[in-house]
Amino acid sequence: MADTPAVDYTSRDYEGFKTSLLDFAGRAFPQWVPSSEGDFGVLLIELFSYLGDNLSYYGDRLQQEAFLPTATQRLSLLQIADLLGYQPSNGVPATGTVTFQTSNPGPAVLVPAGTQVVTDYIDTIDSPITYETDTDVTVPKNGGTAVVSVTQGVTRTQVNVGTSNGLPVQEFRLPDVPVIGGTVKVYVDNVDSLTEWTYIDYLVDAEPADRVFTTYLDDAGSTWIRFGDNLNGAIPTVNLTVYATYRVGGGSVGNVNAGVVNAIASSTLPGVTIATNSDGTPITSAMSGGADPETNDQIRANAPRIFRTQDRCVTLADFSDLALTLPGIVRANAVASTYTSISVFVIGSDGGTPSATTLQSVQDTLQAKALAGTTVTVSGPTTVGVNVGNVSNPIVVECWPRYSRASVLYDVQQALKTMLSFANVDFGMRLTLSDFYKTILAVDGVRYVDIPMVARADAAQTGTADIVMRAWEIPKVGNISSITMTGGIG
Repeated sequence: MADTPAVDYTSRDYEGFKTSLLDFAGRAFPQWVPSSEGDFGVLLIELFSYLGDNLSYYGDRLQQEAFLPTATQRLSLLQIADLLGYQPSNGVPATGTVTFQTSNPGPAVLVPAGTQVVTDYIDTIDSPITYETDTDVTVPKNGGTAVVSVTQGVTRTQVNVGTSNGLPVQEFRLPDVPVIGGTVKVYVDNVDSLTEWTYIDYLVDAEPADRVFTTYLDDAGSTWIRFGDNLNGAIPTVNLTVYATYRVGGGSVGNVNAGVVNAIASSTLPGVTIATNSDGTPITSAMSGGADPETNDQIRANAPRIFRTQDRCVTLADFSDLALTLPGIVRANAVASTYTSISVFVIGSDGGTPSATTLQSVQDTLQAKALAGTTVTVSGPTTVGVNVGNVSNPIVVECWPRYSRASVLYDVQQALKTMLSFANVDFGMRLTLSDFYKTILAVDGVRYVDIPMVARADAAQTGTADIVMRAWEIPKVGNISSITMTGGIG
């Protein structure tokens, strides 16, 4: 009996399949000698090789999309994150304050919660940015002023999203994008009134009769409402209309400077305007804390963190990991001297301290998942300037011939700024003298460098010892202007 031919399982592309098939044909039909591409046998081999190449490609793609590190389709990442119990952020709205003022003379005016204030038209988004007041405020009469907090976004009230068909696990898509997470309220028409159903993170935690719903995101950024199956959460009765109230907006586009929010959108509030300074600038704070929806890379990083914590915080890593999965937080570090008191330091999407609302939300979330008797405190970072060289001990940089000293100087300063930029720093990091040498020597045109001093801005400005950040500190660019240039041109 002839030996069974070996199978080359590495033949996974067109050329590999073709080579393997010709090799097998040579053993199975020794009398057949392929002579040209016009040979019908060669045609069949090339056809099957092409088919095998395509099947291999799709097989590889299916395998890649099944794993978090290799998946490239957003839908795949969202579905894997859902399996791990993680719902990615659909964006965070910016927050700030607006000062209202009544006419003088004029009566006091009640400004209700949800009053919209806007910026001027912004070309990049083809519309103004809208913010809504968070609470009711009464502005005193005769030119009195009142400060109220505002949040980016527009409220959609009782939007008809569909009719129940009485089947298990019904889903309804909200028509607006992007919907701000945590703002969705669902109401089901109950003949003569609307009954509000309760949001729950996981339907599996619900009892059969619980009137609950959950939400999830699709790859287009749309938010979907999902009901239960009478085992985990109730099913809305057939032919009842489902309504949703939610807020639309969010994103880094809402992070604008002070005075940019300048008008009340509503025409139903006579006698009150946004107060202005003597130069006519609106008295509105900078709006901050807005963050864009999570990117694919952020989902890859955050989904395993939420799985590791298992919906509880015990170790310091649990506190840091869970904080990083919350909207608007891009850095986190947990510190404790005793297990009953945990301090968590966080950085917002703009590289600074998150808004008071975000800090409180993070603290409430972590506190709810901490051990009994443990107190959690959440705060922003302390930034520490890093000085490289000073007037009495400047950095000395020698340029190669034919390089402009002015250009090299600019490139050296930019390299140091990049090294200490938010993207490259973290809590508690250590900066060594060799880090600075490596950064400067990598600049095109630098032949030699001498760094006589590196120091924290709050320490003695001498020596070249390592710069060590504390657990709540992150470095930033300090003085890097003391540089003496030699060699080169100019």
